[in-house]
Amino acid sequence: MATLAQLQEWRERLMDAKFSGVLMVTDSSGESVRYRSHAELAAALSSLDTEIRRAGGNSPSTSITFNTSKGL
Repeated sequence: MATLAQLQEWRERLMDAKFSGVLMVTDSSGESVRYRSHAELAAALSSLDTEIRRAGGNSPSTSITFNTSKGL
């Protein structure tokens, strides 16, 4: 599992690629990833955002609590 810092670094590089119009990203070790479309790049960013939230402990709530009364 990647660290929070690594995830944030990967996200930053993907954002740079997205806004520059580039569909190929190369990491510091020389490994390259080519995305077929901007939609695929956006999906990768969404996935990274989810992992960053999990790593940071900021996952969204999955339960809802209702407080009701009859007004009496």
